[in-house]
Amino acid sequence: MEALAGFYEEAIDCETVVPTRDITDGVVARAVGVPGADLKLTVLRLPGRGEHGPVLEIYSVSGGEPVPDWHYVPGQGQLAFEVEDLESSIRRVIAAGGSSLGEVVRWQAPSGAEARFVYLRDPEDNIIDLWTKADPA
Repeated sequence: MEALAGFYEEAIDCETVVPTRDITDGVVARAVGVPGADLKLTVLRLPGRGEHGPVLEIYSVSGGEPVPDWHYVPGQGQLAFEVEDLESSIRRVIAAGGSSLGEVVRWQAPSGAEARFVYLRDPEDNIIDLWTKADPA
C-alpha cells in the first residue's frame, strides 16, 4: 500500500492525508456487512482540489467470512464523498437507483476526530463511501 501511495504522490501529485493505518475494532465489519473483516487504509487527496477535494482511498480488507468478491478485484476501489447530511445523502443514493451495502457506523481516529460513514453501491455496483464528521454524542 505504501508503494502504491508513493506512486500516486510522485506520478499524480496526490498528498497523503491519512497515513496507512489498521482499523481492527469491528467498525469495518459492520460497515461493509462482513463479520470479522478488518481494513488497512491510506487516504490521498487528489491534486488541485483544495482541502475538501476528492480523495483516493487505497485499502485492503482481511479476515471475515464470507469475503465478497469486491474486496479483491485488482484496481477496484470506491468513490468516497464527504457530505453534510449523511442520512439525506443515503436517501438520495437509494432514490437514484443505488443500494445499501452495510450500516452507518461511527469511528474515532487516533487523533480523536470522529466520523460517521456508510458504504453503498451505485446502479452499476461500484462502491460509494459517504461520510461526515460526527456530531458529539
